[in-house]
Amino acid sequence: MQTAETSTTSPVPLNQDHPTDGQAGTSHQGGLPVRVIATNTGAFAIAFAVWVIFGPSLRFISNDLGVPIQLAALVKTLPILIGSLLRIPAGILSDLWGARNIFAALMATGGAACWVLSLAQSSAVLLAAGACMGLVGVTFVCGVQAISAQTPKSKQGLALGILGAGNIGAAVTTFGLPVLLTSFGWRPAFRIYSIVCLVTALVYWLATKPVRRSGSVPSMTALLAPLGQLRTWRFGYYYMATFGVFVAATLMLIDIYIDGYHLTAVQAGGMSTVLTLTAALCRITGGKLSDHFGARPVTRWSLVISAVAFVCVSARPPLAVTVAITFVAAAALGIGMAACFRYLPDYYPSSVGAVSGLIGALGGVGGFLLPQLGAQFCIWTGSVFSQLWPLAAISASAVVLQSLAVRRISRVTVESTDLSRLVSAVGPASSAALTKER
Repeated sequence: MQTAETSTTSPVPLNQDHPTDGQAGTSHQGGLPVRVIATNTGAFAIAFAVWVIFGPSLRFISNDLGVPIQLAALVKTLPILIGSLLRIPAGILSDLWGARNIFAALMATGGAACWVLSLAQSSAVLLAAGACMGLVGVTFVCGVQAISAQTPKSKQGLALGILGAGNIGAAVTTFGLPVLLTSFGWRPAFRIYSIVCLVTALVYWLATKPVRRSGSVPSMTALLAPLGQLRTWRFGYYYMATFGVFVAATLMLIDIYIDGYHLTAVQAGGMSTVLTLTAALCRITGGKLSDHFGARPVTRWSLVISAVAFVCVSARPPLAVTVAITFVAAAALGIGMAACFRYLPDYYPSSVGAVSGLIGALGGVGGFLLPQLGAQFCIWTGSVFSQLWPLAAISASAVVLQSLAVRRISRVTVESTDLSRLVSAVGPASSAALTKER
């Protein structure tokens, strides 16, 4: 069974347990830590619902405050950018201090910012409070650290897949928020979201316990070391092509359904839920598939399928066909997102928080940049469907990148094997000289 991409530079002891990678002091034995998974997944679902709140609501806000279209595009994606970039320091802090304090603080700050947004009367307040609200998107890396530290290695793909299913919060927003917006207006809707977020922060704090760390606390240098490896950034690019594409599609599809198919906001939200709900639930499937087949092939096929799917949707097929293709793309993206994080416990057992912070940040940066790029394509072509082209392009490029990396790794592996055989043939006396010469 293939569990990760092989590497000759830093072999991974796949059967070795690492009980001290962050918050946990457990032995990684036994079944799934159900309470830990349920608490983090539920809280992350609420956080994600708040994180993408501007997708369905920005039209209402723009009409009320007269926000220009260029500024509206920035407002829509700013929480995604902030919540992505801060995943790196949050991941490091989670490795050092544990997830409990940081997760709850991020949720509380985001909830307070959401309330301030409901009072906004200017674009400046929208930008400032929207940036602060982006902190709720940071919570994912805290959940990754908490769960991976307390889950047996053989089940970490499934456990992290369940956590990733917290993306179902996007479905709550795409389906439920348009109903609140049309029934009460955007300001009361934001206040409802704020209260739910603040309550969730308190519940998370009360439901979780600080876990005393066994062993020594890793140094900052040790935590940051994986960030200097090209392999880490490559995994991050895969996540940009899965999670980043998912976030971008979540923000784009409502506009496509409204402008391209002339649906109402509520109808468009319901159609967009096909993407958000399916992708969230399929992260569980993706985790199980990655545990069984390995992260590499699962990631590859998810990228291929999603790229083809978005090319097909960009051709403006009939509405029913678009919904069906979107379902396929969503399933592929959900599976791919889980597969990307399945790499981490094998390669970075002592710095899961820091590495997941970087990879999560790159994914979120994709969720910020792709809608911006898509908006430019929409302006250039005059078609709302053309904004899906960058999504297909980044997925296809990630497939190419993975293929090139696998080919290089295979070549180095063969060459290293040949060297080992040669050393064995000439005897130990020549081993040092041959290695030095190589």
